Amino acid sequence: MRAAWLRFVGGLVVCSACSACSSDSKPTMIGGGAGVSGAGISGAGNGGSGIGGGGPTVVSTAGAGAAGGSAGTSSSVACVGLQCQQRGCTGPGSTTISGRVYDPAGKNPLYNIAVYVPNAKVSPLPSGASCEMCNELYTGHPIAAAVTDATGKFKLEHAPDGDKIPLVVQVGKWRRQLTIARVKPCQDNPQPDGSLRLPSNHMEGDIPKIAISTGGADTLECLLARVGVDTAEYMPGAGSAGRIHIYHGSGKTPGGGPAPDTVPPAPDSSTALWDKKADLMQYDIVLLSCEGHETLGMNQQALHDYASAGGRVFASHFHYSWFNSGPYGMEKLATWTPGSNPIDNINATIVTKLPSGKAFPKGVALQTWLTTVNALTAGELPIMEARHNADVAASNTPSQAWILADKNSPAPNATQYFSFNTPTDAKAKPDGQQYCGRVVYSDLHVGAASGDLPDMAVPLSCANADLSPQEKALEFMLFDLSSCVVPDTMPPAVPAVIVPQ
Repeated sequence: MRAAWLRFVGGLVVCSACSACSSDSKPTMIGGGAGVSGAGISGAGNGGSGIGGGGPTVVSTAGAGAAGGSAGTSSSVACVGLQCQQRGCTGPGSTTISGRVYDPAGKNPLYNIAVYVPNAKVSPLPSGASCEMCNELYTGHPIAAAVTDATGKFKLEHAPDGDKIPLVVQVGKWRRQLTIARVKPCQDNPQPDGSLRLPSNHMEGDIPKIAISTGGADTLECLLARVGVDTAEYMPGAGSAGRIHIYHGSGKTPGGGPAPDTVPPAPDSSTALWDKKADLMQYDIVLLSCEGHETLGMNQQALHDYASAGGRVFASHFHYSWFNSGPYGMEKLATWTPGSNPIDNINATIVTKLPSGKAFPKGVALQTWLTTVNALTAGELPIMEARHNADVAASNTPSQAWILADKNSPAPNATQYFSFNTPTDAKAKPDGQQYCGRVVYSDLHVGAASGDLPDMAVPLSCANADLSPQEKALEFMLFDLSSCVVPDTMPPAVPAVIVPQ
């Protein structure tokens, strides 16, 4: 029996690129009946007794995708594992699993979280920057999958029924494995609200390896704490056991570490984190808190190469110094205005359209999500201590603006947050190189409305407060940064599923 990667698209099962799909592979359908339709892509497929018909999976191979494709042929094969529990229903109902996925704190629902049933043990996730296709991170041979919408909700179709059904919730390298005690056939199986969330520590599940450079004017480390990451994960520098490694930025009080009595103190970012590509490459994500002045001791090429190799970078305010000169300065990401440039307390609008005028799918989702978590006032995002350092226009083709100062601010349409995928020239390369990494730049400070004390040691610097409206926007951005990289013109994709063939 040969396994192929397949993906449900509007009731169809479409073969995705993988080693098992030969050049002459044709779209396949799970057999017809009351469940999934037996029709192929513009080519008929014969019904069977698989998911759509109540017995072992029968795969029908449809004709070519063009209109009028010839009918496919059917062949009966044995199901494997939980595939044998994906049974059809004689009535109008079907077996589904539904619910809502939350952040590690269990407070805010999350967008674009993959939810799937694996048919085998999931594989360990790679640690450190690497360039993967989306489906490479969804292991364990998924047989049913969904992604959460902008309210955090999902409905997983064609679920296997029975006892102790495994369920995985995952975005990028955040992953938690759960077990549903019983899935009842031919009905929806809603999960208790609050039962599905991402892990708060590495004992509960997988967490990306994250480096944080502290700063005297921002507290990105506190954003992680407030979204629910256990501060026991915070450790000084590389080689630590925890998943959150703290480095000392130049704007921080000298010797600041994860606790006042930490020995040794956190190493300096300029000599141990961004000094060379190899130091950065051990991390999945790098968070750069604003230092209160222009960043010192930069190796701009190292950060550029790290992001192009699959790294993720979240840079705040004065860290524009990475982008307005050096290799990124050549890529015309934005029009830059150096300096502090405060525009005080403003309201901002969410970008929901691309420069082409078409919908910006993730921007639309952000608008809906911010409404869901009560972060907007009269449809706009209130921002405290906003800055104006970047202006992204249609000519800045690598970049996508997400949040803009509104027309009543001192700097109308000032870009408050933008992102770009790396390498920025991936689309133009003749070898078909894919996007690997992602960088975001923010003029929204963490802690401005929460009372953090950036001059104190981590995590004592973090106030025990709920996320402010602007921090809620940054929470959305943090998990978007963590997710697999897709062009901004595309909505997130549902993980591929495997059926026998």
